[in-house]
Amino acid sequence: MKKILSYSLALGILGSAMFIPYSKASAASLSKAETAVKTAEKYAGELKWQISYETTKVIKTPDMKVFNATKSAYLQAKKEISASSGSEKQKLEQRLEDNVGIHYERTMGYVDAITSGNKIAALTKKFQQQYRDEPTADSTEKTYHELSAEIRKQAKLLYKVYGKSTRDAFLATFKAPAEKVLDDAKYTITAKSDLRKLNTLVGQNANQVVVENQVNQLFNSLDKIVEDEIYYTLFDIYSLTIRNDASFLAQEKELKQFFATTNDLINKEDVDGVFNLYNEAYPDYEYLKKDIQDAFDQFNMKFELLDVNVLSILDGYAYVEVTDRMTEGTETDTLTSVYLMIKENNAWKYFDIYDAY
Repeated sequence: MKKILSYSLALGILGSAMFIPYSKASAASLSKAETAVKTAEKYAGELKWQISYETTKVIKTPDMKVFNATKSAYLQAKKEISASSGSEKQKLEQRLEDNVGIHYERTMGYVDAITSGNKIAALTKKFQQQYRDEPTADSTEKTYHELSAEIRKQAKLLYKVYGKSTRDAFLATFKAPAEKVLDDAKYTITAKSDLRKLNTLVGQNANQVVVENQVNQLFNSLDKIVEDEIYYTLFDIYSLTIRNDASFLAQEKELKQFFATTNDLINKEDVDGVFNLYNEAYPDYEYLKKDIQDAFDQFNMKFELLDVNVLSILDGYAYVEVTDRMTEGTETDTLTSVYLMIKENNAWKYFDIYDAY
């Protein structure tokens, strides 16, 4: 009996010896994990205020020392929790994510948005300078599209930025100034794009309707450009481009012949011949024939055609700038007018007249 008791006692002592170390090891690992979580929470608590616009009142890169310390502590805590065991492990995991992980992830989103925002600011400055110096250059257009793309990129990144006030501050700091710059230049860029399309169509020998539709689209863009210098620079490019179009060249030839014929008829004082060159919608058409006759009766004028500049041909209408030398007796003068012409029954006629540009 004594031996049995001694044996039982020995087993009890042995059993205690087996379980006590395990319990202490488990507690120790949990204690180490909790300490790591507390350390991570300390850094995260400091970090979260650095990405809050309501606290900082400015959009700026957070203290990267604090960010890196939070990251290191966060990853270390995850490691310690992973190595621990027991019923508290899951609670520590949840606590770490709620108090640290969320701020770490939000900060990464904030930093990504800052990086994009700084790029937007740099591209905005670059584009402003280029647009001032060379508004119609290809390099300027390239920067325009790079800036537009970066704005779109940041729009996606802002979904990861926590807090409406902070997101709004990002928009006000980076996006709004950039979009203002882009908006001021958009019609110039659009007109350049329209010119490229026109050049492609002309190079492909596209039919007249397709080419004229593209010209019309180009003119709509040009009309919205405020800066005269930019307008005329792009218009000059159009003038060179359209003169590679066979249909335009053929009609330009017709118009040049028309104005040469006009001067021949005027110099011959052919009232009916001159009158027949006008469309019935021409201003004061009902008095026109008499006005022509009166002019021939009162003046002995001779006209010499100096230049015909066809500005545009669209849908059977043409704007043409004409320069003549007028001679009356011993006096000469140079006259420049812009005519709106209409093509009816395959023949050009005067439709309206304007002062030269």
